[in-house]
Amino acid sequence: MPQPIIPERITIHLGSPNSDAQNVSESFQDYIKNVASSEIYPTWPEEAIKANILAQISVALNRVYTEYYRSMGKDFDITNSPAYDQTYVFGRDIFENISRITDEIFDSYIRREGFIEPLFAQFCDGIELTCPGLLQWGSVELAESGLNYEQILKKYYGDNIEIVKNVPVANVDGTAPAVPIVLGDTGRDVELIQRKLNRISQNFPGIPRISNPDGFFGEDTLAAVEKFQEVFNLTVDGKVGHATWYKIQFAYNGVKKLSEISSEGLKLSDVDTRFSDTLRVGDTGDGVLALQYYLSYIALFVPTVSSVSYDGSFGKQTEDAVKSFQKTYRLPETGEVDRLTWDNIENVYYGILREMNYRFKEGAILPFPGRVLRVGIVGDDVKALQEYLNYIAKSYPTIPTVTADGDFGEATAAQVKAFKTLFGYNSDNERVTPQIWNAITSVYDDLYENATQAYAIPLEIQNENILLKEGDTDEDVIILTSMLRMIEEYYFGTSDIRISSYFSKDTSKAIRNVRKMLLLPLVDFADKDLLQRLDEEVRTIRMKKKHKS
Repeated sequence: MPQPIIPERITIHLGSPNSDAQNVSESFQDYIKNVASSEIYPTWPEEAIKANILAQISVALNRVYTEYYRSMGKDFDITNSPAYDQTYVFGRDIFENISRITDEIFDSYIRREGFIEPLFAQFCDGIELTCPGLLQWGSVELAESGLNYEQILKKYYGDNIEIVKNVPVANVDGTAPAVPIVLGDTGRDVELIQRKLNRISQNFPGIPRISNPDGFFGEDTLAAVEKFQEVFNLTVDGKVGHATWYKIQFAYNGVKKLSEISSEGLKLSDVDTRFSDTLRVGDTGDGVLALQYYLSYIALFVPTVSSVSYDGSFGKQTEDAVKSFQKTYRLPETGEVDRLTWDNIENVYYGILREMNYRFKEGAILPFPGRVLRVGIVGDDVKALQEYLNYIAKSYPTIPTVTADGDFGEATAAQVKAFKTLFGYNSDNERVTPQIWNAITSVYDDLYENATQAYAIPLEIQNENILLKEGDTDEDVIILTSMLRMIEEYYFGTSDIRISSYFSKDTSKAIRNVRKMLLLPLVDFADKDLLQRLDEEVRTIRMKKKHKS
């Protein structure tokens, strides 16, 4: 649950947390009506009643959202003990006006500005007991003095609170995964585990920090999980099953103080993950490109999943491919990619990868490795990346070569950035996404297939003494003018030169223009060196056009 929702039902333990007492289940609305009827008086001013009920809702919703008791291994959401939570009297009568007010505001709660978790809105009567939160009898005095419920709440909890209204109501199941999360798994749950473990490690420095919480369960995540299990006296197996999941949640709640009025706070960025928005028809961008890549690859192995063009635009073809995947894996056939569909697509894709022997072999094109590669990552997938780029660098010397050791360091980052710059991709960072991986392997594949040809220009014009100049008429001039025209059109948007066997004044002018752009001596003849340089540029242009389309 990245955002809180109102549960349809809540389970109450009729006693202190560790007592051997009965559990009862109530609708959330009826539970709040019972608490309000037990904690406050129906004769109070309506604004005071609203303020108190909102505090009671927030306390209960905080317990549900943080899985406070569930993370302790309990089978309930909240107790009826005012020493721990708030008073609930099973089977009691409900006051009519309290019932009406609760029905009006039960789908609202209090939170701090900039944070998402329901505030643990501590309260007490203010006479026999005092506390740092709302004073119940004091709220009555404030209401009688003319303050509305929001002003009353800000008086006690500070001006930096807000009331969230019209919160969705739904069935809330436990968040623990149905099957243990293990090495090689991926998805939103993995990313949440990684983020939580990193925050826990600030208080428990023995737990190693995960350098890149990107949703891929790699060796660094395994090391952090195993150390966490050791520290918290769990079976050290490196798997995140029910017990480990909830123990992580328990520790996270503790270090973040999520169930205290002085909570550190939970930002949306703490729980929201990659591609969190629903992808649908009309969308464009990296998320769509990754989706199309995954679907096309899955389609090679799963015949009931349709392939899709790789263009970064979510059109009808992509929608149909999504529906085919959803039908195959028994998901709602919406044609839209919500978090559930995205995680299933990734899990199927990575499952295919686990069946493959992921090793670089000369000439072989490996699929995207299932994690975004960046500085700090180590593995065979990084080594494959380095091998690809080293091979490409033989034809494109602006790309540096590195030692293919499987360690993504600064040298590999520079290598990736050089490739991005050369082929027209955003080079602000070194990340290798599915889009960039596909571009690199495509260029490699093209070069490897044509490795026997040093240049695309015919061998007959590669002799050392060739010299083409104004006034010449030769078939080689056709090749020269063709290359000049393509280069001028690509870089200047237009070209005056005609493709011809005659070396005209326009040919001389084009040669000088292109030489100037390429930082070559400004002469107007074409020798072997220029022809080879032009051919290299033409191949680069063709590559750019191909891999940008």
